[in-house]
Amino acid sequence: MFFFKNYEQSILELPVKETYTKEDLMTDSFLYAKDNKAEVFWAPFEDINREAKVIILGITPGWTQMELAYNYVRKNIGSEERDILMRHAKRQASFGGKGIRKNLVDMLDGIELNKHLNIRSCSELYGEMNHLLHSSSLLRYPVFINKKNYSGSNPSMLKHPLLFQMIHELFVPELKEVKGAVIIPAGKAVSDVLRFLVDEGTIRNQSILFDFPHPSGANGHRKKQYEEKKEWFKEQLKAHFH
Repeated sequence: MFFFKNYEQSILELPVKETYTKEDLMTDSFLYAKDNKAEVFWAPFEDINREAKVIILGITPGWTQMELAYNYVRKNIGSEERDILMRHAKRQASFGGKGIRKNLVDMLDGIELNKHLNIRSCSELYGEMNHLLHSSSLLRYPVFINKKNYSGSNPSMLKHPLLFQMIHELFVPELKEVKGAVIIPAGKAVSDVLRFLVDEGTIRNQSILFDFPHPSGANGHRKKQYEEKKEWFKEQLKAHFH
């Protein structure tokens, strides 16, 4: 299910700016769904890379990613084919901002994902080897609670009707289109939801690096968690790629 067409006119009506504010984008024109304090805004994260070998899975795009993606689309709409536009917008925004992408790349190279993909470094996944990567989120569109980034826990994705519905209606079908990729969940909340989906039989036969730590610098336990499971991650990748 893709909704770009529903929002195309509203994107064209945005002024071209260096950066957008929440007042520009968190408007009724872009509201996708609302339930009490939770608001979901549509954003151009609809590209599905069916050929990908790796899925890096977050909770939901945050405000930074939303702004980067809109920025790209507004500047390039009309000059790029829609599919290309959406692909580039997603690449621009995925784990964009605040050193998070560098941490992620270091962690992926540390478990030798680059070797299995025959690339020098996983930084290339965000450049010329982007065709190997599908960046995704359990909640495809940005979710905000009281206008702040949703962190994955309060409310629980599995207990909140709207969020639960988004996982089943958008994420699960998307996953079925990217066959045979290894899934790397960013953080505990993502691992917990994937475990639930595996237990209920919704997703099957996927290689999942459960408990891969979130690459955010704000995650104080990241290095310890990573070191504890590093060898297990390596084993999982070996089993998957051979």
